[in-house]
Amino acid sequence: MIYSQICARCRHRIDVGPRPLQWCPRCRGVLLSPVPVGAQPGSVRRNFRWVATSPGGRRPARRVAAGPTPSYAEMPRWGLPTVVASPTPVVGRADRWADRAPRLLGLAVVVLLAAALAELGRYAVLLVNRQRLVEPVVLALSDAAVWCFGALAVGFGVAAAVASVAWLCRARSEAYAAVGATDPRRSRTLYLGSLVPIVNLVMPGVFLTELARVSRHGTRMSPVLPWWWALWVINWAMLAIATAFRFGDGIQAQANGVVAAMVTDVVGAALAATTVVLLRRAEDRTAGGEHRVPTRWVVAPPRSERADPTEQADRAEQTDPTETTEKAEAVG
Repeated sequence: MIYSQICARCRHRIDVGPRPLQWCPRCRGVLLSPVPVGAQPGSVRRNFRWVATSPGGRRPARRVAAGPTPSYAEMPRWGLPTVVASPTPVVGRADRWADRAPRLLGLAVVVLLAAALAELGRYAVLLVNRQRLVEPVVLALSDAAVWCFGALAVGFGVAAAVASVAWLCRARSEAYAAVGATDPRRSRTLYLGSLVPIVNLVMPGVFLTELARVSRHGTRMSPVLPWWWALWVINWAMLAIATAFRFGDGIQAQANGVVAAMVTDVVGAALAATTVVLLRRAEDRTAGGEHRVPTRWVVAPPRSERADPTEQADRAEQTDPTETTEKAEAVG
């Protein structure tokens, strides 16, 4: 008898004769069991099933003995916490610099005053050197103090300037956000306008003036702002003069350069101190950094209505007892 097999995938009928096949030569599907030729495809049932086994053979099923049902003597108190801790705000690099601005400005004040004293010592050495020779040790110490404190003053000055601009960006952003607006100037504009020479003679004062107009503490900033702007311009002018004296020839030019450097350091220290006061006033704080307590004024009564206790006692002593007795008898 001639047999045929049907593919389980494509339903293609293949005449195999007396020797059955396993895979369909057309689609590589599984062939069903051989059936006589002429049988209908619908009458043939699928006579196989897929069996999945793990590598190494079938493992016996593990039976776990069921234990007693867990029970509790009291209400369980474990579970998820009901109070969710607020996420810790991420502090950026600009905010960290802004927080360090008052401290860096205070350090700049100290270093600039020390640099001014070093310049004063050098000027004293120059005066003494006009009459007699100065010891090499004294001259070396003077030069070392000038160079060390000068380098520290430049470093702390630049760091304080960058931190102050970072504080300005944050203060402007918070002030405009408080009135429901956005700062019209970008951070890049604030940094370039405050740190680029010649341009920064005008723009920092403009930025601070805009902050004073928007901030609710602008009334406390306004009295200090003109003084700060004047010191800012004077500081840059003295820096240019001191730099020009450095290129002069002769002893007198060097002495003038020392004096100019000393005045520049003093003006820089005054500028840094005024900047600290301006920052504190913009934050409604005291010069020491503490929150300012508002003063409550009470309206005092007019002077004619106020009575001195000593005057009241004198009036009581001057009262005639007979008049008091007569008033009492009249009332009776």
